[in-house]
This record gives sequence, structure tokens and C-alpha cells, in this order.
Amino acid sequence: MRHIPSGLCQLGWISCFGCCGHNFKDKETIAKAITKNTLEFHHHRRNNKSLVEFMNRHKDLRLAGICRNLVYDHKNGSIFCPLHPEQNKGKDHRIDHHYCDILHVCKTAFFYDLWDDKMKKDFIGFLRGKKKEGRLDWHSYSVGMANDSLLEEFEGLKWD
Repeated sequence: MRHIPSGLCQLGWISCFGCCGHNFKDKETIAKAITKNTLEFHHHRRNNKSLVEFMNRHKDLRLAGICRNLVYDHKNGSIFCPLHPEQNKGKDHRIDHHYCDILHVCKTAFFYDLWDDKMKKDFIGFLRGKKKEGRLDWHSYSVGMANDSLLEEFEGLKWD
């Protein structure tokens, strides 16, 4: 089984966790949960435990609504899943994980992949503008992707 890649998950200057959970809580609660995941991830790495052992340490989502496998990359200032095939030379360790739908793609990413290069560039410019104005960060980006509000706002600007 393959995953569906998207050009919007990791943009280099912002990352999305929109498909890595459900019923997300507030930014602070999610940040604390990701910090805890990251500490657990580093603990597993220091103790030479496998990614599968890390993945299977719990069977439920955190109370913040996020997957327990979502961690920070402090060097790059991003959020990522260490089980994702893009982190593992194509090997997908997420297969058969309880809450990971590897075939999921959000509505925004689906349409983005269908757009021509100009529309894609316009959307990235829209996102960069929001970030520059201080209206977009990892949390608002992820939630906005998950609930389609960024797509709706962008389309509203295009058609007004």
C-alpha cells in the first residue's frame, strides 16, 4: 500500500499536522502534546528502540487530538512524523497504525495537486502573506488545512 504525497505537508517554512489526528484542542495543549511526543521519541532513539516500538507504545490519540507519533524537528523548526516514508527512504512505518490513514489527503491538498503552476504559486503566496502578517503559524496552518478554511479563504479571494 502506498501513501498519497502532497506538496503542502512540509513546505520548508511551515509544516502541517492536519491529517495527524481529530478534534484538535487549542495551540498550547497541542504544543505540550507534541513536546511530550518528542521527548518520548528521543528516549526511544537513545535506547535503540525501533520506530515500530515507538509507534506501538500507545493505541490512542493524545487528549489534544493529535497522534502520539507527531514530533518536533527543532533543527528545522518543523513538525513531522518519524514513521512517514519521506523520513525513511520510502519505507512507510505507519501502515496498520491505529489512527493513521495513509491514503488520506485533505481537500486543499487534493485541489492543489490539480491546479496549474500559476494557481499553486498564488496559493503559496497567499500562505506566505498570511505568515508574514503574523496570521499563520504551524497551528493555524494545520487546522486551516484540516477544516478547509484556508482553501475557502483563498478561493474567496480568487473569485471576489
